[in-house]
Amino acid sequence: MRNWRSYRNATFLFPNPNSHQNIILVGAQNGTGKTSLLMALYLGLFGREAMNLIEGIRLRSADDEKSLTYKTLMEQIIHRPALRLDEPHCSVAIRFESSNGDSILVQRRWNFSRGGKIRDLSSPDGEEVLAEIYGKRKVYRTWQDANVELGELIFPVNVMGCFFFDGEQAQERVEAAGGSALLHAVNTLYGTGILDKLSESLLTFINNSRDQLRRETGSVKIDELDQKREELDQAKELLKEIENELTAKQKERESVDLEHQSLLSDLQQLVGDSAADIEEYARVRGALESESLEIKQELIRGLSAIALPLAMTRYVEKVRSILRAEQIRDRWLLLKEEASGKAARIIDSVLPEKGVISVEPPLEQGQINQLRTKLEKALEALWSPPPDGCAEAYTFHFLKDADRAAVLSKLSRYQVVGGTGLVEAAIRLDNVTTRLREVQRKHDRVKEIEPRLASLKKEVTNTLDHLRQIGDQITGLEHREKGLQEHIKNLKAAIGQMEKRRAVERPVLEKLDIAHRVRITVDEAKEALIPLCKESLEQRCTEHFRNMISDEYQNFVVRFDSESQPKLEGPGGSVIFVSSLSGAQKRAFGLAFTLAVADVSGQQAPIVIDTPVGNMDSQYRERVLRYVAQAAPGQVIFLSHDEEISPFYRQRLEQKILKTFLVNFEKAEEGSGVSTLIENTYF
Repeated sequence: MRNWRSYRNATFLFPNPNSHQNIILVGAQNGTGKTSLLMALYLGLFGREAMNLIEGIRLRSADDEKSLTYKTLMEQIIHRPALRLDEPHCSVAIRFESSNGDSILVQRRWNFSRGGKIRDLSSPDGEEVLAEIYGKRKVYRTWQDANVELGELIFPVNVMGCFFFDGEQAQERVEAAGGSALLHAVNTLYGTGILDKLSESLLTFINNSRDQLRRETGSVKIDELDQKREELDQAKELLKEIENELTAKQKERESVDLEHQSLLSDLQQLVGDSAADIEEYARVRGALESESLEIKQELIRGLSAIALPLAMTRYVEKVRSILRAEQIRDRWLLLKEEASGKAARIIDSVLPEKGVISVEPPLEQGQINQLRTKLEKALEALWSPPPDGCAEAYTFHFLKDADRAAVLSKLSRYQVVGGTGLVEAAIRLDNVTTRLREVQRKHDRVKEIEPRLASLKKEVTNTLDHLRQIGDQITGLEHREKGLQEHIKNLKAAIGQMEKRRAVERPVLEKLDIAHRVRITVDEAKEALIPLCKESLEQRCTEHFRNMISDEYQNFVVRFDSESQPKLEGPGGSVIFVSSLSGAQKRAFGLAFTLAVADVSGQQAPIVIDTPVGNMDSQYRERVLRYVAQAAPGQVIFLSHDEEISPFYRQRLEQKILKTFLVNFEKAEEGSGVSTLIENTYF
């Protein structure tokens, strides 16, 4: 086992049994690796087909559910630290050796991604199966191929539970052996399987011969040619009926189509519009009335806005001229005020009234006064006379300069308000009024003829639906006609070929008839042998069961019926079903059944039992362990903890024990640990 649950890399080497020693004892405490070994045997041999043998696994019948359970199971089995490997995987290799030295090795490996998800289990990329059979190595293409061959070489998967099992599941295993399941499970081991193989070989011969004959000449039964001819006549009659029905339907479609076109013409003539609808006219009229109302409101608002500009049209230019002149006067007076102040300072700086004027020769006072007067007049020319357009006086003396600018702006806006928009609105109103009158006229006309209009429209709809229905029927008939014509063509060709082949196949059919009769004889022989095997199984199971239990059932015999679960039949016809026995007795019966299957089949397969005597008292436990060790035909491997097969019971089995193992478990990390083997050691 490699990366298998708590086993990182462990190998169990179980020596071949001899006439004195055949018991191998594996000791392990709960949760340290006993069940892991049993699971490795189940899954290593047969993979997903053995899942139902694992305790706690319950499968539904659906294949997808089974695959999902198997995927989940394998993702839980892989040793957690192995997921850190470059190529995470877990594997089981099982080698069976016979006394003559022959061996069969089965190795199954499951591959994972680094994230812990298993790869595609339907391909070798996820699950690899290889075998080494008598020295020849073989890799299987699919797990199905592997399981079929391994079932033939070792034992079928449905009888593995007879040899490898958990003692606590003995009751379920025994109850599952009842009825037809028992015969199906051990049929191969009985020896009657050779008859099954002969029957299957005959069936393969029959099928292959038929296939070859069919490939070469086809297959013609005695009455098949007559059946084909009769089928051809019936097909021709049916084709004739379909053609007549198709012709009638095509004529009916032409008639209904003419009626439909006539109704459309009547509708057009009635209202001038094949799609006339009183509700549609009413909707359009309402929309036009709403639009007309909006345009009228727009005209009213426009007329209100243009009233003031119209009233001021006569005086607006005069008012604008006065305001502009007053604006010029404002700027002139401001310039005059600023310039006159500067002129006084200039005169005073040149010809001061007081002080000495530095002019040579010195000026007289009269000269100075004359110069000041001339200089004042010269400087006054800077602002006088007033500029062109300047108002002589203020008309609107109560307005400031900013007010005059605002009034001029408003006068400009009033001048551009309105005429163009009003004209456009008036044109739109006229158009809407014209359309409204036309729609109203149509609405009134349609309203008058509405009953007739509704009737016509209903008839138009009905004829249209009828046309669609007839069209679908014609399409179906055409498909049937085409298919039947092809069928008739094929029948004619087949009849011609069959007439040629009939003579050729007669000798082969005679051979197949002989093979059928032989196969029936083989099946009858198998049915006769199975009761004999059943009788032997009952006899051996009874003997083993009596030797393991107390005297209470010494006079009872085991019975396996095809319609019920196993039972014990006592004196006077009393019956006790195995399912009603105590837990220890049911476990003993399970062990007896395993020993009986091994006896009757002659198959010396190893017997592996996990917790074989877990719920038995001390007397039962010692007696059962001793008897199984003595009666088993071959190797017996007990998986036990320290309180089941304790050192006391181990001493009682000492003479039969061939080898011992002790499984030691150490925690490695949270949720994970490592199990290691110590050979030749026990509790």
